[in-house]
Amino acid sequence: MKSKIFLGTIILLVMAAVPAFAESVILPHRVYDARTQTVTDFEGLLARCSQARVVTLGEQHDDPATHLIELAMLEGLYRYHPDIILSLEMFERDVQDVLDSYLNSDIREDEFLANSRPWGNYETDYRPMVEFAGEMGLLVVASNIPRPLAAAVAMEGYENVDFSDEELPFIARTFDAPMDAYWEAFSATMMMPGMEEMGVTEESIRLFYEAQVLKDETMAESVSRAAESNPDAIVYHCAGAFHLADYLGTFPRIRRNLPSSDVVLIVVLPVDDILAGIPEDAPKADYIILVQAPEREEVEMEMPVMPPMPPMPSEDSEGMPSMPPMGGDDE
Repeated sequence: MKSKIFLGTIILLVMAAVPAFAESVILPHRVYDARTQTVTDFEGLLARCSQARVVTLGEQHDDPATHLIELAMLEGLYRYHPDIILSLEMFERDVQDVLDSYLNSDIREDEFLANSRPWGNYETDYRPMVEFAGEMGLLVVASNIPRPLAAAVAMEGYENVDFSDEELPFIARTFDAPMDAYWEAFSATMMMPGMEEMGVTEESIRLFYEAQVLKDETMAESVSRAAESNPDAIVYHCAGAFHLADYLGTFPRIRRNLPSSDVVLIVVLPVDDILAGIPEDAPKADYIILVQAPEREEVEMEMPVMPPMPPMPSEDSEGMPSMPPMGGDDE
């Protein structure tokens, strides 16, 4: 009996109950409550998050189980608190009107996809959440800065870019990039073996860092605006783990913008053995959800085809910053 109860804590039935596209999936997982340093269950996590003002989830971009967890969180939060707003790193502010038009059924999906620059893995990994939001009449926030604007900062530095009046609505009004723990983590990741031979210097990393921070500032402002404009709603924000883990990046900027609000941090972590416990190098978070890592060779994620632009910070398949292409075109 004891073993059956234990197994019950790590098996999740992922099912969005209302939309016709949803399928039931049995997903092994384990939820770790860092505050109490105990294992809890998914329903307990949902109950806790349903009391929060903002729920942030750090994802692994190319991990299928991570995206199932994201969808289960959205569906579960909706059951507890139907007034919920979905915020996504994967869409940029300048396509908000297109996203709204699709959610309101004013345009077809093919037109939406043609004009919203979806990520290469949109169909399998983010479409289920967007479709659920559309079925339930939920707002979806395109929270990120347009990539060409972030690229300009990565090339010239924030202080040297003269943003036009048309571009200003798409970037955060606040920009604060201290050389803190976030900088140390970012620069350590960027300065991998062999990077110096490629011409990467501390100065170039600093410019990439400024672009990274501007992404964080813009996402944090987008989340904060949504929360302030909808005081009864929960804002559920999904982004790459590096933007949130260890309470760095976007997370402290949300807390700065909403100082009296309850903001929860969840990080989903693929591991080889769910029952082996939390890895020693696991990031800091309120909750860590362990999921089974896939047994497959790493495949480069297909990103959307963009017009030529300068190099910019990007994120690799583990949600960590990676070196942008040294050429002109975005692959």
